[in-house]
Amino acid sequence: MRSIAILTVLFLFAFGPSSWSDDDDSSAPALDTYNKAVRFYEEKHWEQAKDCFHQYLAEYSDTPLYVTCLYYLAYCYEQLGDQEQAVLLYHKVIDMAQGGDAFWADMAQKRIYEILGR
Repeated sequence: MRSIAILTVLFLFAFGPSSWSDDDDSSAPALDTYNKAVRFYEEKHWEQAKDCFHQYLAEYSDTPLYVTCLYYLAYCYEQLGDQEQAVLLYHKVIDMAQGGDAFWADMAQKRIYEILGR
């Protein structure tokens, strides 16, 4: 879990708000929603994290953190006991991951293997 948080911080430094747009005000709400979701996630408040990640995904589909949030959402479902929804979302991560998001595709594949017992 801690390694995911560290990787997220590194990801944000590399592809943080400055890479989203030239207008810093446009990325502030997205980052606020993302940071709120991550706080809930780190505190293992899975239901609240799930709701925030859903909000982020619905409102900010064109941001660099979309696939990251999708992975975190899948993990929330997994922790809440909805293995079927988690696997569906992990597959979506794999389908959507491109280039720099390949890390999340690898992580999603590992989670699927663990859930399915392979």
